[in-house]
Amino acid sequence: MMLKVLLFILFLTSQPLLAQDERYFRQILKGEVSAPVVSDRQQDVQDFVLRGKAYRIDLNSDGIEETIQPMKKDGLDWLEIRNSSENVLFSQKLLSSGTESVLYKIKLVHLSPKIKTLILFLDEGGVAGKKFEATAKIFLITYENNDLSKMTLTPGPHFFHEKESTREQYWRRTYQVNVFDTDNDGVRDVAIQYNHIQRIMLYKGKGEWTQF
Repeated sequence: MMLKVLLFILFLTSQPLLAQDERYFRQILKGEVSAPVVSDRQQDVQDFVLRGKAYRIDLNSDGIEETIQPMKKDGLDWLEIRNSSENVLFSQKLLSSGTESVLYKIKLVHLSPKIKTLILFLDEGGVAGKKFEATAKIFLITYENNDLSKMTLTPGPHFFHEKESTREQYWRRTYQVNVFDTDNDGVRDVAIQYNHIQRIMLYKGKGEWTQF
């Protein structure tokens, strides 16, 4: 008899819980209950990496070529420099403003007997909307005394600009990128020129540039 009473009491007390569970399951099926929030620490972050054509250049004049590797990480442009043992010496993101950007040219330049710079030519791609616009710009990787552990990246100006507006106005400019000593200080400078338009980048030392 006592056992039947206990079972009856347990049945009565469990009814609200069963009803509550039923309502909760119905809310899930109707989409009224959002999925539990997963913190960033619980999510696995994976980079999508696409490697481009590698360049091999002896950067520090030791007779051994380094590998210069353009790549895409989650759609963004990156540049990686590795030594002959495949150890990463340098890795930086190259910010661009358009779509389908690509690093298509690299040039090693001696600014002086002790200063070198890599000029990177990045096609930033195009931006389409009410108007079309496409640009390309340079980046400078500079180092002194052949010390590849102290390479610095500096964004430079555009050397190509194409633009078409909604009123059928169109213009296109391709600048020349030259290297020469403009201020006679013994260090060559980077000049971007189009007709009478000229932009000069002066190297100040320790990876720092000034642009005019």
